Amino acid sequence: MKKQTRIISFSGKGGTGKTTTASLFVKAVKSLGLCDQILVIDADPDANLATTLNVKYETTIGEAVDKRKKTLDEGVAGEKLRADFYDAVYHGDYFDFVVMGRRKGAGCYCTINSVLNNIFSETMNMYDLVIIDFDAGLEHFSRGTGSNSDTLIIVCDQSKLSFETAERITDMVDELNLPYSNKCMIGCRYDEKNKLIMEELAGRLGVDVLGFVGYDQEIASLNLAGKGLDAISDDNAALDAVKEMVKKILSEPA
Repeated sequence: MKKQTRIISFSGKGGTGKTTTASLFVKAVKSLGLCDQILVIDADPDANLATTLNVKYETTIGEAVDKRKKTLDEGVAGEKLRADFYDAVYHGDYFDFVVMGRRKGAGCYCTINSVLNNIFSETMNMYDLVIIDFDAGLEHFSRGTGSNSDTLIIVCDQSKLSFETAERITDMVDELNLPYSNKCMIGCRYDEKNKLIMEELAGRLGVDVLGFVGYDQEIASLNLAGKGLDAISDDNAALDAVKEMVKKILSEPA
């Protein structure tokens, strides 16, 4: 019997290190060998996750949606969209990868969204672990995107603005009654002296702090050079910290 798919979603204010942290999660899972079948979804329109994971994708789901919108609106079955969807999946050595991308067509996407949601549900059930990097902000919550995730991770940096975004995220999740079984927070690029402040602020939101990722010179250099974090050193301190977070999440039931 296939075990339940674990789905981990990353959210937070733009610039907090959300995409870098999501990439470190992928690297950590690979290093630990905890999952065999992994799907990584870049749901951020900026599509930066591909760069940090060194993925060369050819098309996006948004492009497939635009391509098929007219035929689906005319009542044609969604099998062509299904084929386009699978064509958009990059198959790597350790994980599969798909970019949502922007949709450019005008008008209503109701029909195609219904078909696409079904395809996504079927696809995610084929994997042991799905990691989703959301776009910065709140819109995906109001759309219910990723609401079948079992773990929501909110990434904050050392700024009050990131906590204000985190507060709006937790309020919206509660308001919409989204079924996350676990909500937690990661502090990114944190100094030791500010960790207690973050824990206090997270406690006010009723969210546990999963851990901290300190500022890391190696990661900064790789990001600046446009290189993927697959090249990071095995003994990197930030990677080691994320490994402990991954072990904690995947050891807990969904």
